[in-house]
Amino acid sequence: MQKAYSTNDLILYLYNETDLEDSVFIQQEIDNDDETSEEFAQLVSVQQLLDKVTFNPKLSTIDSILSYSTMHSFLH
Repeated sequence: MQKAYSTNDLILYLYNETDLEDSVFIQQEIDNDDETSEEFAQLVSVQQLLDKVTFNPKLSTIDSILSYSTMHSFLH
């Protein structure tokens, strides 16, 4: 029985965050299922657009994120 892969699985695969076994099965699914292939192509397009985006956050935003991260790390 072959596992059905979610959008999250495809995103993990796109960013090379899946193990070898899942990568092989996901690629087979992309190669053999038109719906999965189309969804993966859309994800690749989105990734390419995101790679072109430039973020310039305010220093206060970065400080807030770092403060939250520091506080959160002490709680766990």
